[in-house]
Amino acid sequence: MGKIRKTFLIMIGTVLVWSHLPYHYNNEKVAAYATTHAAGSSRCMCAWYVVKAMWRGGCPIGLIPAYAYEKTLPQMGFNEIPTNGYRPMIGDISVLPQNEKSHFGHIAVWNGKLWVSDFRQNSIYPGSAYRKNGGFKVFRAKDGWHWKHVWTSPVDWYSWIESFVRGYDKIKF
Repeated sequence: MGKIRKTFLIMIGTVLVWSHLPYHYNNEKVAAYATTHAAGSSRCMCAWYVVKAMWRGGCPIGLIPAYAYEKTLPQMGFNEIPTNGYRPMIGDISVLPQNEKSHFGHIAVWNGKLWVSDFRQNSIYPGSAYRKNGGFKVFRAKDGWHWKHVWTSPVDWYSWIESFVRGYDKIKF
């Protein structure tokens, strides 16, 4: 099976499997997994690496483009944290919007020292295009039990598939 088809099927499959399920979350496990699997430079696969870390931490979240977690994380029991005067805590998740260089946006985890995604970042902004935009949101979940209540519309699916198709050539498998 081709890489495009396999990745596409994984993405759609994870969206379709969502339901109302309890899960037990651990921020330390998320941060530790993200840190040990981060590379020195970007592979353009931040969502894949952060989602795998969240799975390790107990969160059964699906794989979607990074910018879309802005809608999905609150449905998973995460709270948006005000960013003025913000002090990161281990396990915080940052979500950055799409920009002219990335159809996917960006997502990363705070490990207590730095932001990590598919690579170790120097700041919350993984590159100059994000820094220029300046926008980001931070989400936090307490350790313990949560309920997920994820519902996505076909309009969201179309948007995700479109960004996947437009940005696929930048992913470094």
